[in-house]
Amino acid sequence: MTTSERGRVFGEVAEDYHRIRPGYPAGLPAELLALAGPGPVLEVGAGTGKATAAFAALGADLTCLEPDPRMAGVLRRTVPGVPVIESTFESWTPDRAYRLLISAQAWHWVDPGRRNTLAHAALAPGGLLAPFWNIFVLTDRALHADLTEVDARHGLSGEKSPHSLFAGDVPAEPGDFQEDWPTLALPPDLFTGPRTLRYRTERTYTPDEYRTHLQSVSLYRTMSPTDAEAAITDTLTTIARHSPTITFLTYTDVALARRR
Repeated sequence: MTTSERGRVFGEVAEDYHRIRPGYPAGLPAELLALAGPGPVLEVGAGTGKATAAFAALGADLTCLEPDPRMAGVLRRTVPGVPVIESTFESWTPDRAYRLLISAQAWHWVDPGRRNTLAHAALAPGGLLAPFWNIFVLTDRALHADLTEVDARHGLSGEKSPHSLFAGDVPAEPGDFQEDWPTLALPPDLFTGPRTLRYRTERTYTPDEYRTHLQSVSLYRTMSPTDAEAAITDTLTTIARHSPTITFLTYTDVALARRR
């Protein structure tokens, strides 16, 4: 399964995705809009509107790209009135110069060989590129160790399940941009001033909520149904031995750079 194909599996559970996936810190949209300055905003991989709604509520002039019609259908319902184009970023031609380009949990699904030049073409000079992600980390060392064993039993070691990181694995503060974001590979002739913004929140799931969350994750959706169910059930059984719920410290990291 290609990266692009793996990015489309969320549409199969679009309603659950919208219901169970976390949103983003309240201050993030306002800060990005202030940093970018007045002008239109492009959202790449808008999904069901988890980020879109917050930017729209602040009056952003949004254009949303979402290739999956099932995700786009939920987006149109949850954020009515925002233009939604059912297209990949790679297949779309910019209609104007954008001041801000955001991508929530979706930038890694865009062709890494093309996304920087595509972003440069879509942004106005001085425009802000700002993809962002939620990163879940566990603070309970014993639970993390047990869940690491669960992942290993089901062949998921190194696959970045939502519970694969311990708080000690992630620096408390963002570090050097190139070291933190090696896969972004932002060319210095296209972008300048790279830096990271980080927000911190907490997220607690009941067992049913975490089951639904895992069922919406591409790692599990690309497994056979039998294998996915076995891995998820083992995960929930292990969590139950520690606590009735599972709580994550959530970092929301934004990779910022300005178009030259």
